[in-house]
Amino acid sequence: MTEAAVILSLLRLPGVGAGNLRLILTRLFQLGLPPERLGELTDRQLALNLRLTIPQIEAWRHPLSDPEADLRHCAELGVESLLPSAPQYPLRVLNLLGRTAPALLFAQGNLGLLTFPSLGVSGARRSSEASLAAVTQLCEKTASQGWVVVSGGARGADEAAHLAAQRRGPGTIIVLPTGILNPSLRQEFKRQLEEGKTLLLSEFPPEQGWTVGCGMQRNRLLAALSWAMALVEPGLKGGTGGTGRVALKVGVPFFILQNGGDLGAGAGEFLERGAHILDASASPRQLALRLLKSHREAEADREAGQAQIQFPA
Repeated sequence: MTEAAVILSLLRLPGVGAGNLRLILTRLFQLGLPPERLGELTDRQLALNLRLTIPQIEAWRHPLSDPEADLRHCAELGVESLLPSAPQYPLRVLNLLGRTAPALLFAQGNLGLLTFPSLGVSGARRSSEASLAAVTQLCEKTASQGWVVVSGGARGADEAAHLAAQRRGPGTIIVLPTGILNPSLRQEFKRQLEEGKTLLLSEFPPEQGWTVGCGMQRNRLLAALSWAMALVEPGLKGGTGGTGRVALKVGVPFFILQNGGDLGAGAGEFLERGAHILDASASPRQLALRLLKSHREAEADREAGQAQIQFPA
């Protein structure tokens, strides 16, 4: 079995999410075995060395679906399976998330969009009309300066961001909270996918449906793909606030989008923790330069922090 097929099989085991998968792969590495040789282990070794449960071992031995066949089916539909060793796997994700980066990504569309500067947008489904107008203005202007927009494909602020980016710039990246064969997207996105202005990304098994856990897990990838983040009406709880906390944790600069009214219940917390107000009425050039400057400052801070860890004074 190929490495990608092994990882897909592990992702499908009961109770194995992204965190447990990383532990399993780490334990396998400690045994000196690549994932492709997982099938050589006995049930006892799976239990004692990899700490799989009996239900997990049974599911591994008797899968409901053939992972190799499923990956071939994905390829026939234009879906690429990207291991961290693949040249198309986004290096920024590996750099920011390290060992916690997804062990397998599914991608459909224009992978070249990963090479552009990227603005992440996270907002509520029920964003106000003023916020939706500000999102559209922001994303049209930054897209006109050669930036792609990264968001989650949901109704509301996400959709406004994607559509604005498709109209005015290189395109948009949709980070799915579902499997790549099970997205809930409007027809416009599907058309733009064929025209090369969209990239779909997922870290979940292709058939995976939506769950709250997948939605929250997806926010890590969304933030890691972004040079800077714009939060739209962030709440104290929920996806937008969660994305902001992930951005803060991994060192992605983030902003609260000015909408002329209520900035969101969680805006105060983020402003206290280093976020800044972003005014979409600025010129396209001014917006792009501000985002680029914040990105380079964050990168310099990260490199300085790594140097201090490696070479303490």
